[in-house]
Amino acid sequence: MWNSSHDSAVDAGGANSAGNTGSTSAGAPPAGLPPGPSVLAEPPPVAPAVPPAVAPAPGEKTAPEGATGSGAAKSPAAKSPAAKSPAAKSPEAKSPAAKSPAGGSGSSKSSAAGSSSGAAVSKAPGKQIRVELTGYSFYDNTPAGSAEVSNPIVHKKAGGRGTYSDPITVAVPSESSFKPGTRFYLPSVKRYAIVEDSGASSSDGNHLDLWVDGEDGSESAVEACMDRLTGNATAEVNPPPGRPVIASPIFAGSCHLPSG
Repeated sequence: MWNSSHDSAVDAGGANSAGNTGSTSAGAPPAGLPPGPSVLAEPPPVAPAVPPAVAPAPGEKTAPEGATGSGAAKSPAAKSPAAKSPAAKSPEAKSPAAKSPAGGSGSSKSSAAGSSSGAAVSKAPGKQIRVELTGYSFYDNTPAGSAEVSNPIVHKKAGGRGTYSDPITVAVPSESSFKPGTRFYLPSVKRYAIVEDSGASSSDGNHLDLWVDGEDGSESAVEACMDRLTGNATAEVNPPPGRPVIASPIFAGSCHLPSG
């Protein structure tokens, strides 16, 4: 029912304004009055729902209020036993194959054996010295007209072709420090030589008197050949094999010496 007396009271004093919605009827106005604007009552504010607190389980630790995500970084899952799983240090990392005999000490021993065998074949260069080089022949040997030697080593008589295995006989002074069997390489004549005789004249330097043979040549031709090789020269003491040689007696029908 529309309350006209209430409406009059509002107009007169304003004590009960439109804000007092509790005494205003929400129905239609009385007959004969123009319809007014519809006034809807504002619903009271609704408080947000607060979930009920859940009590922690026995033994469980709750994060303090205001804790950030760093607390989750320290959760038991962050240090999972899988992080130190036995697979991280798998026995394969130290597999016996890492020290396989095929690539380990066995191969080093085999290479060492190869190098030692190679050292047995090759030889270090000998000592280089300066010598006084001369020649003697079938004509001026003692006794003359012979090939006798005082200390046969490779040959029973003076001879040789100048190779490492067949060096030419050389005579030294009786007081020489070069003992019988000492080998030389003489680059000026491209021959190997070996001490097998004595009786060379003494000198201030090292004297080597090289056998030139000459039995099949004239004495003058042999003398001329010996003159060609006479002089100061270089000699290699105890040389290795493999030096360049002229594999021939010094004089065999003619003089066989390097040209120049």
